[in-house]
Order: sequence, then C-alpha cells, then structure tokens
Amino acid sequence: MKVAIVGFGFSAEKSHVPAYRDRSDIHLTAVVDPVTARRAAALRQYPNIRVYEEFGDLLEEYSDEIDIVDICLPNAFHMEKVKQALGADKHVLCEKPLVLNKGEYHELVNIAEERKRILYPCHNYKFAPSIVHAAYLINSGEIGKPLFASFNIFGADFQSGVSQLKLELQKNQELSGGGVMIDHGLDAISVAQTLFGGSPQRISAHIRNLNQTDSNLEDLAVFCLDWEEKLINISVSSLGSIPKAYYRIQGTEGEISIENNDIFLSVKNKPVQQIFVPTHFDDPGHANWFNGLIDNLLDCIKTENTKPFPLTEAGLVLDLIEKANHSSNNGGAWMGI
Repeated sequence: MKVAIVGFGFSAEKSHVPAYRDRSDIHLTAVVDPVTARRAAALRQYPNIRVYEEFGDLLEEYSDEIDIVDICLPNAFHMEKVKQALGADKHVLCEKPLVLNKGEYHELVNIAEERKRILYPCHNYKFAPSIVHAAYLINSGEIGKPLFASFNIFGADFQSGVSQLKLELQKNQELSGGGVMIDHGLDAISVAQTLFGGSPQRISAHIRNLNQTDSNLEDLAVFCLDWEEKLINISVSSLGSIPKAYYRIQGTEGEISIENNDIFLSVKNKPVQQIFVPTHFDDPGHANWFNGLIDNLLDCIKTENTKPFPLTEAGLVLDLIEKANHSSNNGGAWMGI
C-alpha cells in the first residue's frame, strides 16, 4: 500500500515515519506540507518521494499512486482534509482527535460508508504493549471481576522531545479545539475501553485552567466514569515538568498496576508478579505502538471493514467530552451518556 502524509510535523516524523520505514507492506511515497522547511526535512529522509505545498496538487497530479492518506495536521484542519481525501476515494488515517464535534463526525462517517473507504482515527493507546497485556490479564480472569480503576497522567505536555511548535498548537484554542481533555483525556477513555470493553453510562467531571498565564485552555481534567458496574477515576494534568502515567485496576481477586514498562500483578494469596513489557510511555512519539495500529488498519482495508472500532470509539469520546464539560459547568453533576 502507498501512503501520503499530509502535515510533516512532530507526529508524522517521530511516530508514523519510523513505523513505515521498517515495513515492507506500506510505503511512504508523498508528503504535503505548506512549510518549506518541513518539506525539506521529509526529502532529507526520503530523497525519492514527491513533496507538495497543497493537498489539492497531490490529488491532481499523483492521486492514482496513493492508497492511504495519513493526516497529521492540527486538529482544526482534520475535517476539511479528511473530507477531501475520502472524496478522492482514499482510505484515511487521521491523528486524534478525528474531529471536534459530533456533526462533523457523523458527516465523515457517512461519507466513508458511501465511498466504502476506511476512516481510521489514530487511537494509538489501544496498541500500547502494557495496555494490551493488561487487557489480556483481565480477560483471562486473573483479577476476577474488575471493580475499580484509577488512571493518573501527569505532566502530559512536557515530554522530552515534543517540539515547541506542537506545544504552541496545543495552547491555541482555534487550532486544537481544546486542552488536556481532548488530547490526553481521549487517550484515557480509549485505554478504559480497551481494558474493559463496553461503554460508560454516566460521567462526572471537574475541568480547570489552573496555570492561566500560559494558556486559555484547560490544564487539568478529573473525571469519573460509571462503566458497566465498574467505577473508573481519571486524572489528566499538563501541569508539572516530569511526565508520569500510572494505571491501577482492582478486581474481586486481585489488582494490576502499570508503571511505564512494568506491570505488577497482585492476586490473593500469591506473591506479586512483576512483568516487564517494553512500552515507553515517556517517549512522546510512541513509535513502537504504531505497528499494531497499521496492522489493524491494513486488516480493515483487506476485509473492507468500514466501521473499525477506533472510528466508533471516536464518536464515544466526543460524547464524553461534551458531557464532561457540561458536568464541570454544573459542579461535577453526573451526566448520562
């Protein structure tokens, strides 16, 4: 399969491209970016690819040589470019969040269905090795019936290696569409769905902008999900200077804790088991997660599955973020989903 990247910024260069480079079943053949320096960066890595300033020029001159369009633009531009790519009968891989509201979401889902093209959001946390292994342990009944989970993600915007451009985009309401909730809150919701399946019935949230000198966007989101007889408490913060992520799942027979590359399995009347699973949550590119995502995308293309689960999940996330903001504006009141 031949892929064209639209937007050669941090996500493309640090996450997508390393995975493409190591595969034989998918080939990067073109890059679109309005910034000359980023087109030059793409050519330094891939001297034989085509580069374009405008997406329309690529579609006009080189469309027949492209199977997948990989959109890595700021959030506000996703809708336009996804729609353009689907209209050209291309499969689309799009960085998260897919779009910023349910109206845009339903429009794109309908177009993808009509065109029989795959629209695949990059919910890459579903493929984080430690999350995948924890889901296996839960589904195997290692901790009995899951009852409670706590996810804590701190310093979410301060990972080493994140470009200043990416940080500035995250702080821009017009380009990002939101702060820590729409970015890392989305990831936490995706992790919950990966671990437990199903979907939540209610949400209660407190969303704040505490460090007001840096941005008008929220930098803290604390929310609780009532999830099919389980309670999931999630705290996501862009405050602080050291990125850390902790996940803890408690069940009737034991618990699972995830700390970066280590999973700790504690079962009643048994010694704690430490399992090393290379995941590297502190690597902002998460390039080693992307292969699983590509495998699933290519399988969806092969089987003509126009409703990949991450696409359904993208709709759930938009519902939850809308209800979370409504809850926060009403003192953290429970909101039905």
